[in-house]
Amino acid sequence: MNTLEPTSISLKVHHQFKASHSLMGFETPHYHLWKLTVEFKASLPLKGDRLIDLVLLQDSLIKIAEPIANTYLNDTLGMSPTSENMALYIWNHVFKRFPNDPLHSVSISLCDLNGESMGEATLS
Repeated sequence: MNTLEPTSISLKVHHQFKASHSLMGFETPHYHLWKLTVEFKASLPLKGDRLIDLVLLQDSLIKIAEPIANTYLNDTLGMSPTSENMALYIWNHVFKRFPNDPLHSVSISLCDLNGESMGEATLS
């Protein structure tokens, strides 16, 4: 019998969108499905009944991705559209919306248009 009590809890929210990009000198413009995972983590016991408002977080991810969805990221992202920079872009926007909540990590999976992951970048 396991008597070890949990000490932390995390909540992950997912969102995905399509956008095109190209890496200078390597590729011609092409589309990907970009899958986002945002994780908040806190120690137990929680101060209230939830770690973060799940519906508000889901709506926020949609709004954060909206300006770059279905665009050519080289023109809209404001930096080189690598997976690492995409993760940083999402992190910064999530942190601005939830500065007092325990943001733990942001992951970006670069996928083909069928949803098959080709790689992932994670900030934590």
